[in-house]
Amino acid sequence: MPETYSNPLSPVRRLLRLLGQYRREIRYIILYAIVAGLINLSLPLGIQAIIGLIAGGSISASWGVLVLFVILGALMVGVLRLMQLSVMEYMQQRIFSDCAVEFAVRIPRLHLDALRKEHLPELVNRFFDVLTLQKGLPKLLIDGSLAILQIIFSLLLLSFYHPAFVIFSLLLIGLLVLLFFWTAPRGLQTSLKESKHKYKLAFWLEEVGRVAATFKLAGENRFPLLRADALTVDYLDARKRHWRILATQFAGSVAFRVLVVGGFLILGSLLVMNNQMNIGQFVASEILVLFVVDSIEKLILLLETGYDVLTATEKLGQVTDLPLEREDGVRVEEFCSDTPLEVEMRNLSYKYDDGDSFVLDQLNMRIAAGERVAV
Repeated sequence: MPETYSNPLSPVRRLLRLLGQYRREIRYIILYAIVAGLINLSLPLGIQAIIGLIAGGSISASWGVLVLFVILGALMVGVLRLMQLSVMEYMQQRIFSDCAVEFAVRIPRLHLDALRKEHLPELVNRFFDVLTLQKGLPKLLIDGSLAILQIIFSLLLLSFYHPAFVIFSLLLIGLLVLLFFWTAPRGLQTSLKESKHKYKLAFWLEEVGRVAATFKLAGENRFPLLRADALTVDYLDARKRHWRILATQFAGSVAFRVLVVGGFLILGSLLVMNNQMNIGQFVASEILVLFVVDSIEKLILLLETGYDVLTATEKLGQVTDLPLEREDGVRVEEFCSDTPLEVEMRNLSYKYDDGDSFVLDQLNMRIAAGERVAV
């Protein structure tokens, strides 16, 4: 269906406005992610200390305490993950119920001019993008926040091992930001176009189902198939363009992994050979590097989910942005009585918002009380 109305908000601003309704829940999710990220750092630090004890040839009670400390850290991360999922489940239920109520309240009150070039049953299909929000937001809020915090904490800890790691870390962050701003806007645009063609195809299939009896009476008719085939080709073309962006981002993540692992491995080896790091610190730093690489790869893969969520908010906005009828005015019951009323119109003019000419131009009419008029 044609999209004939303007969208005052960008998809990003729509998403931020949506998340603004759940500030308290998001604060809990981020708090749990911060604690989990800090606990995750116990793994490389604990392994570094354990290697130091083993290299010294002394297996004592300290070794057992360190092993227990690492195990408890892994357990706490799992508990915090469960708490995040519980908060996210509450958010998902609220998002579904809030959208359902908003659609039910707005649809009967939509301005008729806004629906003149829209097919409302097809437009209501946008409600199913709520399911996309429900599936995508947990990944973005939980996995995304944890990955970002893990990158920050790991790079900060790496900087304590040697100043050279600081320069390398800043270079990596700069490359990551460059990749994001280079591909993300185009990825969002191709995702929106893909969704548009998807809804066109869904609308056509609905129409075929609505008039199935007509096609049956017409006998052999290839029009439904040909139309569906053309819409499917349009969707696949849009999907291929979107996939090129995703493939570029994934190729960037592979190149990023090679650069990070190779760079830190070479730099760490040189520091060990120059006696600026010991073996335990080298192993711990490489574990942190793997944390960084996995988190960056996770963020890049989450971009597709981010596109889906932003597209879903935009599609929901195609309904929530439609103007509503005025609710002010004079109620008929206030001046109605048992006797007939006289109606008179003087110089009544009307035209559609996007029209150039008046549908009614200087209309004058008088209907006497009790008179019958055919309109």
